[in-house]
Amino acid sequence: MRVYLLGASALALLSAGAAHAVSFETLPAQSAFEGLTAKPAPADKGPRVALSDQANSSLDSVGRSDPMPFAPPPININTVLVSGFEGTSDYNSRALGAGLVPPDTMGAVGTTQYVQLINGTFSVYNKATGALATPRVRDNTFWQAAGGTSTGGDPRILFDTTTSRWLAVGFSTVGSTPNPSSATPYTQITGLQVAVSATADALGVWKSASFTAYNGAGFGGAIADYPTLSISGDAILIGTNNFAPATAGGAQGFRGTTLNVLNRSDVFTAAGPVLTSLKQFVTPFNGATPDNGYAIQGVNSAAPNSTAHVIASSRDFYANVFYDVNNAGTAGATQTASAIQAGGSFAFTDPLAVRQPVVGANARVMTAGDTRTGSNAWEVNGRTYFATTVKVNGTDHDVVRITVMNSTTGLVLSQTDIGGGASDKFDYSYGSVGVNADGQVVVGYNRSGDITTGIAGRISIFARSFNTNANGTLQATSGEVLIKQSLVDEYHTGSAVGQAASGRQRFGDYSTVTVDPTDQQRFWVIGEFAREYNTIANHPEGSGSGFGRWGTYIGQLQIGVVPEPATWAMMIGGFGFVGAAARRRRAGFASA
Repeated sequence: MRVYLLGASALALLSAGAAHAVSFETLPAQSAFEGLTAKPAPADKGPRVALSDQANSSLDSVGRSDPMPFAPPPININTVLVSGFEGTSDYNSRALGAGLVPPDTMGAVGTTQYVQLINGTFSVYNKATGALATPRVRDNTFWQAAGGTSTGGDPRILFDTTTSRWLAVGFSTVGSTPNPSSATPYTQITGLQVAVSATADALGVWKSASFTAYNGAGFGGAIADYPTLSISGDAILIGTNNFAPATAGGAQGFRGTTLNVLNRSDVFTAAGPVLTSLKQFVTPFNGATPDNGYAIQGVNSAAPNSTAHVIASSRDFYANVFYDVNNAGTAGATQTASAIQAGGSFAFTDPLAVRQPVVGANARVMTAGDTRTGSNAWEVNGRTYFATTVKVNGTDHDVVRITVMNSTTGLVLSQTDIGGGASDKFDYSYGSVGVNADGQVVVGYNRSGDITTGIAGRISIFARSFNTNANGTLQATSGEVLIKQSLVDEYHTGSAVGQAASGRQRFGDYSTVTVDPTDQQRFWVIGEFAREYNTIANHPEGSGSGFGRWGTYIGQLQIGVVPEPATWAMMIGGFGFVGAAARRRRAGFASA
């Protein structure tokens, strides 16, 4: 784990607990554009496909100093995995007629239930037992029961703690163009739909409403892709990446973004979502518009506030951008000018494919996505927290980077990389964060390693916990907590086990962490892992295609309460004395 600090203090230097190599680097504050690296224009991920193993490919669109070694122990306040259960798998999804890759691993915890809404399926679990509360259904069934349309995927879901109701967003067929001659159901997806539950019971009544999110350039083939979701004070924010051909018969390309802003109270009416408050901020990609980012993500904030914060991966550079929506949720809403993050490290690029513990063609084929924000961003006590996956310059592996930013100024207070030094044999990807009211943080992510790591290198779901120091730096409170390990050494798509991977290799596209609304010390993590291959030996009742199959897993972590300041100081001091004693012992041994 590497931590980037602005004005680092001795206290901040203790925020390094890790199971693997830990390193720190203190960076000076940087001007907004110093050291930035330009990035290529985002590219479409490819068509959505269903069922056919041979078409087992992508589902949505995507673009895109030697640190000082130092490894004090974490301050362990008893972060433990108290329960876990398997969520929807590729096998479950295909049994319902879906079978989409990747699953877009999305879920949230409520008062009594955990709800998983992913590409193809909707599932509700009793959070006390992990058992399905009712048989899972197709996502189309869920949306149509709510009064909406069939969907093409890319769902998001949150539990609103103020109203104790669920909120979901996904594709809508409003304005979409059917494509009956292909496994891809639509050649154009321009609509989105929003659904809310009537109560905290996700098995009860839901109501939905649809709107057009992107009309394209007039040549068909448009898609309002990768909808993000946040409950941001007085508003609901939904961002999209927009793709369309620029000419008749031309190739689909990135055309810009849209930030859709809705009044929160209007969305949560007793009769269901009312969308008359919709205000859309469109940023075309034409060389003349400001850099308002890519995969734009509203920042979740529980407190009533007419100012909504937005963070995003920069459209033009390897950096993050931030801006606000003032009077969000009203007819007078305005978007402020965007700015590049103030400070932090810009020495990174898009992540590489992750390593797996095998040799040969499939040793490094599974994608780690790009540098976009992982599933959610959260504001707590004036700070914005989010995670990204990046490749640090000068290394050949991926790390999950947690950024803590001043919500008002955009000043980066700290950046913490989950990942070791330049020689690390593991890759870390698809990170996401959850933050409680005390500034305690849980990060969920995937980890995999090369052939030298053995079974530990299988793609697995992990989590770590942190406390937030007064200066915005993170203090590790646990090492790595294993939630679920893959059942196979190597996972790929598009071909059978033992064959070279074929087509685009997709995973994720994210993990998700949410805080339990009934207990702030409990965090719920959902991530993807690899199930057994679909062979006759594994599944004699099945097709025996031999293709790979994904799984999802949900883990509940409990973390200890934040120590009182005096206790915290004694713990810090204690580790200092332990470290000094250890150094003296090492020095004595070396001189013997």
